[in-house]
Amino acid sequence: MCRRDWNLVVLASARGEPLSPLQLQKSLFLLGRNLPASVIGDDFYNFEPYNYGPFDARVYSDAAKLAFDGLATRLESGRRWTEYAATPKGMDRARQLEATVPTSISDYVKSLVSWVRSQSFPSLVRTIYRLYPEMRVNSVFDD
Repeated sequence: MCRRDWNLVVLASARGEPLSPLQLQKSLFLLGRNLPASVIGDDFYNFEPYNYGPFDARVYSDAAKLAFDGLATRLESGRRWTEYAATPKGMDRARQLEATVPTSISDYVKSLVSWVRSQSFPSLVRTIYRLYPEMRVNSVFDD
């Protein structure tokens, strides 16, 4: 799978619920750190330390492309950011993609996304910084 496919699988793992930009970024970051390179592929995201930890702008451009293709939707959250969710068409495509990886991998993605969604903004950022202190370098997060 390519990185855009992983983006869709993460969105679909939220079971139609939207993911905030932070949740999407951190889910994909943790996948990249916790799955073998042979599974995630050579073109995966390259996260760098940013305001709230690991960040790659391509996460958003890929999500926008998924929305353009009808596989995801962009939702105005009423805040300053856009949330993303898989559409029914995207959920179907994600199931096809999940069938190409071992069940343990797809189960891990679902578990990870569930955990990320259960965290508050500060808790998620703190956990990332605790596990990956190098991602705190450019932080504006006041802990």
